[in-house]
Amino acid sequence: MLERLQAADATAFHVERIRLVGYTVVDTGFSAGETADFGARLERVLTRQADEFGGAERLAAIGDAATVRCPLAYDDAFVRLATVPHLLAICRALLGDYVVLMQQNGVINPARQPHTQVAYHRDLPYQHFTSSRPLAVSALFCIDPFTPETGATTVLPASQHMAQFPSAPVAEALEVSVAAAAGSFIVFDSMLFHRAGANRSDRPRRAVNQVFTIPLIAQQISLPDALGDRYADDPAVRRLFGYDSVPARSVLDWRERRARRIGS
Repeated sequence: MLERLQAADATAFHVERIRLVGYTVVDTGFSAGETADFGARLERVLTRQADEFGGAERLAAIGDAATVRCPLAYDDAFVRLATVPHLLAICRALLGDYVVLMQQNGVINPARQPHTQVAYHRDLPYQHFTSSRPLAVSALFCIDPFTPETGATTVLPASQHMAQFPSAPVAEALEVSVAAAAGSFIVFDSMLFHRAGANRSDRPRRAVNQVFTIPLIAQQISLPDALGDRYADDPAVRRLFGYDSVPARSVLDWRERRARRIGS
């Protein structure tokens, strides 16, 4: 070999893995108690969201009974998941310095029940193309252990480099079930084909999925609208939460923003 990459630190190691095979597992540093607390908080937010929508049955009718949308808008504890420093370092190494949190959703894989995400998909759904650089990075926080028994995420390594989904025999031959301990992140290129496994255990398998993108991609739920002014003046997260990438409301608004930006 005449050329070889050098992974200078842990961030570079994980970035190289994602660029090559599409995924990696990252320790968060959260204790078992902190991780369990995220689980309890997630369940409370789901109950609150069901109540505000008219009950769990109505959520189930739209296929959302096992999904907690935008939990950080309901509980500030979930801001911690979006701002883990070494996670953001990986995202910025892959996407550039301007990174926006496109979505944060709790995902509950029920015990011995069908799950909505057992089919292969991308976190930028319905897209069939490749790009020279990543457009988005997903970070799945494992509240419970991810094992083949609990329905660990299954991936097709390096499939972010393929425009089309592979044939069934090839997909079956290549798929990998990603084991991850509770309290860790499974971080992957959002264009990697992946799916949830069947949960054969006796307990739900809970996680929080976050998708970080370049600012050209619209947020699933507008965080500036959901959060109001709570983080508008916080320089640490203002850009991350999309306050600086909300579309201008008019030509005059666009020009006023530009004048402020260039100090005119």
